[in-house]
Amino acid sequence: MFTTPRVVLIALCAALNFALGSIVFLIKLPIYLDSIGTILCALLIAPRAWVAFSCAALAGLISSCIAGLLINPFLPWFALTDVAIALVSAFITARGIAIFRARPIRVGALVVRVISYGVLTGVVAAVVSAPVVAYLFGGVTGSGSALVVAYFLKTGQQLMNATLLSGLTAEPIDKSLQVLLAVLLYRATPGEFIDLVHAK
Repeated sequence: MFTTPRVVLIALCAALNFALGSIVFLIKLPIYLDSIGTILCALLIAPRAWVAFSCAALAGLISSCIAGLLINPFLPWFALTDVAIALVSAFITARGIAIFRARPIRVGALVVRVISYGVLTGVVAAVVSAPVVAYLFGGVTGSGSALVVAYFLKTGQQLMNATLLSGLTAEPIDKSLQVLLAVLLYRATPGEFIDLVHAK
């Protein structure tokens, strides 16, 4: 399962997650951009869903652990969210690979798929993350999304509701943007590399 090209892919995707996620965390944007590599990994290994899931989850978990040690100590607590994103990416988002890779690009179909998969991934991530944010961290994780939680708390929402509403507000936008960036990187990846990753 973990051939040399796949191990290289996992490392590259983990580095992509770490680099972009760390930049966004440091400038306190209310989005994350820390799962582009996870989504890309799943797309590159598709349609072998279980292999894609395993490799994408590993890329997400590695990047979260490294970022947790170096930048954001909250991230390792969201390991289940990394796994959930990898699951959706490998079994659902990867169904769009024919449209994502099509030449010439079919803009309408691509946009519909990106938004649909992005919103679904965002909702799943929000639901899985909300209990961690609410009960472990009291709604404050040091990221820009804490401002959104504070806004909902100010409107009179209970902590769990405020955290969930914050996630459902920010995550679909964030994940749609991440799916788009992952798809653009997928389109730009040479076919030879994809063939290497698919080889047993």
